Formats: sequence, C-alpha cells, structure tokens
Amino acid sequence: MAKVVLEGWREGIKAVSFVKLQNEILGIGLKESKANFDNLLDDIQITLEIDNENLAQYFLKEADKIGVICRFIK
Repeated sequence: MAKVVLEGWREGIKAVSFVKLQNEILGIGLKESKANFDNLLDDIQITLEIDNENLAQYFLKEADKIGVICRFIK
C-alpha cells in the first residue's frame, strides 16, 4: 500500500479539477473529494492510502499538474 500526502496548493488550483481527479482515479466519492479540497485550502494535510503503487504515482503526477503540493510515501 502506498500513501500520498497532500500538503498544500499552488495559486490557480481549481476545485472541479481536483474533485474530478480524486473521483475518477481513486474512486473517492464527490462529497469526500470536495471535503478534501476544502481541507487543503484550509492548510490541513490529507493522507490518501492507495492500494496500487503505480496508481498512487500516477495520481501524484496528475495532482501536481493541477496545482496540488504532494509527496509519495511507500
């Protein structure tokens, strides 16, 4: 199991893109995805546990593209 820690965000992050990314790649529900976005904006770190390491790496790469500051933990 891999973990991705969402630590913060960069200027220009878009709520819809972030919520959609979580929903489509990780299967996280819309309500939880939106809550994660709100927490991120409030400077609350979020740790996502992902069963597949390759999927975690892919999510990390895509999240970085849309302005999420995140890191991978094995």
